[in-house]
Amino acid sequence: MAGNALISIIRLSRPINLLIVSATMLGVYVYVNALNPKIAIDSMYLSLLVISTVLITAGGNIINDYYDLKADEINKPSKVIISKNISKELSLRIYILLNLLALSLGFYLSFIFETFWFAGIHTLCTLLLWLYSIYLKKILLLGNLLIAGLTGFIPLYAESLYSFGPMLNIYSRENPKEWHDSFYFEFVIILAVFALLQNLVREIWKDVTDIDGDQTMGVVSIPIKFGIRKTQTVMGFILLLEIAIFFFYLDRLEFHLSLESFILFSIALSINILILMLMYRKENFIKYCDSLLKLSMAIGLSTLYF
Repeated sequence: MAGNALISIIRLSRPINLLIVSATMLGVYVYVNALNPKIAIDSMYLSLLVISTVLITAGGNIINDYYDLKADEINKPSKVIISKNISKELSLRIYILLNLLALSLGFYLSFIFETFWFAGIHTLCTLLLWLYSIYLKKILLLGNLLIAGLTGFIPLYAESLYSFGPMLNIYSRENPKEWHDSFYFEFVIILAVFALLQNLVREIWKDVTDIDGDQTMGVVSIPIKFGIRKTQTVMGFILLLEIAIFFFYLDRLEFHLSLESFILFSIALSINILILMLMYRKENFIKYCDSLLKLSMAIGLSTLYF
């Protein structure tokens, strides 16, 4: 019985999403250290930041399902976990526990580095994910932008480790602008924008599949307000914007990145072109869009490792 509950909690936390979060943050660490071996950060503190961020993400997923129970019973009854596999009370307790652990780690990091940055970001993200679950997701586009923004912030949050002296070696403290003035820092920003826009498309797509339940819950989403056809046009515009940004930076990306990273990033954008081709074929669009968006994001973020 306890084993089944544990499996249900893991499923509720969205392990694949958590893997992407942790891989992205670790990827920034690998990317920076490979480019400039003179820069070093304490892997223990990096691990604490990754763990705490994963805990906040898992908690956000759980509380979202907690408040989304009625909608999920309409949209995807076979995938409902709360009230079927575990009780609402237990899921709420797990949510509180995960956030307490995450906030404790955030305040510990702030204490070590003598900055409120980590405690403040942890507290803000926890609060925003709770507000999203109970209210913000019902407001047109606001909920989509919030989740997409938090996703895009993940690589930047990992990079922020390099902004605090206690984590850096003597060389880094004596040359504080060497990293932030380089194109490689700019590439982390490009990846953050890519993750934001890619996740924004995915959040809007999820609204397409959740129309029935969202209407019941009083959610005002783009497909409910404007229809599926116009929603597809919005998604297509965002995907085209990603491709335009890629071509804008094409020369610099080709010059500064390794061949492997450049090829991977090109593949990620090529998948977006495939999504555009499938978009107006409703059956294929619904069936494959989510998987293709996840694949594109994973491949794009994997460039950090090459």
